[in-house]
Amino acid sequence: MRDILLVLILIPLVPACFFRPWIGILGWLWVAYFSPHGMTWGFGRSIPVAMLIGGATLVGLLFTPAERKPLPRAPAVYLLFAFILDYTFTTILALNPDLAWGKWEWVTKSLLMTFVAMTLFQDRARLRYMYMVTALSLGFFGVRGFFWVVRTGGGGGWVMGPDLSFFSDNNELGLALCMILPILIYLSREEPRPWLKLGFRLIFGMTAVSIFFTYSRGAYLGAAVIMGILIWRSPWRLRFGVTVVVVALIAAPLLPERLWNRIASIEQQESAETRDDSAKGRIQAWTTAWNLASDRPFTGGGFRALHNPFVWDRYYGDFFLKVRDTHSLYFEVLSEHGFLGLGIYLALVISTLLTLRRIRKRWRNHPEHGYLSRYAEMTQLCLYPYLVAGAFLTVAYFDIYLYMIASSMVLHALSARAEEAVQVAVPAQTRPARAIPARRRTLPAMAPRPQLRRRRV
Repeated sequence: MRDILLVLILIPLVPACFFRPWIGILGWLWVAYFSPHGMTWGFGRSIPVAMLIGGATLVGLLFTPAERKPLPRAPAVYLLFAFILDYTFTTILALNPDLAWGKWEWVTKSLLMTFVAMTLFQDRARLRYMYMVTALSLGFFGVRGFFWVVRTGGGGGWVMGPDLSFFSDNNELGLALCMILPILIYLSREEPRPWLKLGFRLIFGMTAVSIFFTYSRGAYLGAAVIMGILIWRSPWRLRFGVTVVVVALIAAPLLPERLWNRIASIEQQESAETRDDSAKGRIQAWTTAWNLASDRPFTGGGFRALHNPFVWDRYYGDFFLKVRDTHSLYFEVLSEHGFLGLGIYLALVISTLLTLRRIRKRWRNHPEHGYLSRYAEMTQLCLYPYLVAGAFLTVAYFDIYLYMIASSMVLHALSARAEEAVQVAVPAQTRPARAIPARRRTLPAMAPRPQLRRRRV
């Protein structure tokens, strides 16, 4: 039944992506965040949903030039292009080209659609749809996880993402749910329809509960960061904070012991004696990544460098637990692209945050363009749990992160357009008068004075 339903959805969606490419981007996000094919049980799992929607969108983009806008002229856009050139260079020189080119293709596809989104969503309504599709698609799994907790108590198993998705693991799902919390709360504040406003807030609460039952320590850190910032920046700071504390006190006696042990284990990782194998493996991976980058500072080892046993033998030694990934977005980029690639990556992050900060301050409380400030702050908050929790997860090319970059660049373009509109709208009487040089007054020519002839006597 689910397979048939997926086909019935794709039949009108694919042509719509061709005639309206911006709808294709929304469809692409829906497939990435909702993973409908991953929730089917039959032939639907083998349908190339992303290829159908992405292909129709790109072809439609060629035939609808009116839909496209120029790429924003922002430093982050240039840094993205520089990063593409850098990781292509490191892939050519990769230690294992077969593994590297496979990931190169996946990352490049994601960045291609990121650039397409920048050109198609330079409109307030479309940008809001992008945020809504992201929040509601991922929020579905927050709601599903909440009802799983209510039904089972959450003591056995954990909340997981759908199959065939980039967040199928509990750690990636926990991070994704942390990143949509600001979107849910900010969209609810400006939503005029009461039923949808209530829906956003209910999904927010259920998602917050589901994060804890992913049993992901990285997600716990991300949730602590984002909840603290949301409470501090809330216009109802005291009421929001008191509500969170009261709910936590009521729920504390009902939580399973396994959850408390998981939270307590975060502190245990500080000591080498009490550190578990997961933390030991991470430290070994970070050491290997550092040694690899020190040996190849400008090229790294290429994509998936630490997936190769010979890399561990050479850059760590004989006594390691097992071959594993880096489990840190920073060491992931460092091991794959060296110090040069990591520098470009961090410059991209810093540039994006500074752009959002500038937009937030420029349009704060503006009667017409105030939404730019709110959206910039919301996008900024989405990036904070990613940068904190991502220090312990292999998520350097996380889909949500890439589309937060795209949203930031769209906000940059809309902010520039708003500046032009404000300049045009300034009343003529308030503009400084242009100094006009006074004309030199010319006197009329005087008639010649008649000369009197002297009479002879």
